Amino acid sequence: MLLATLSYTTQMDIPKRSPSLFILIIFITTYSSNAGTNNNIPVPDGPSLPTYASNPYAKKTVEIINEIGSTISYHCKSKDDDFGERSLLVDSSWSFSFRRQIFGRSLFFCYFVLPNIGRYWFDIYKEPRDSSGEFWCNNCVWEIRSHGPCRLNKITNHFDLCYPWNKNKSL
Repeated sequence: MLLATLSYTTQMDIPKRSPSLFILIIFITTYSSNAGTNNNIPVPDGPSLPTYASNPYAKKTVEIINEIGSTISYHCKSKDDDFGERSLLVDSSWSFSFRRQIFGRSLFFCYFVLPNIGRYWFDIYKEPRDSSGEFWCNNCVWEIRSHGPCRLNKITNHFDLCYPWNKNKSL
């Protein structure tokens, strides 16, 4: 009887002794389960399906298109990645890809120099804006315009998700 009690106590102490191993096991079992939205079958006039990515840790791509009318300069980076200063010709694009941080803190921002317009910066990928809700994106395509960036709306297929430039803060 003493041996059974000792064995039970030892097994119950695993989460206390190795919390990172315990969290990893929970994450793997949750992530590999079949509890996604892919199995949902839409019902006519029924409730709409959840609007989030079925794989929240899928690769994300951000594409920037120059719609200013002249060549622009820009510098995009995150806390960990710096893509350096670049130039973008009219109607051309540039993109980068990444995987979201596990705890939903991914943030990429860009500083833009728009000739004869001004200098602005914008959070080009920001959680939770771009990772959840009705307008989440795995492929976030932005048009850079003088009044601010506009993202492609996957529902309307137009660049109608427009945002103002960030408030004046230095990078």
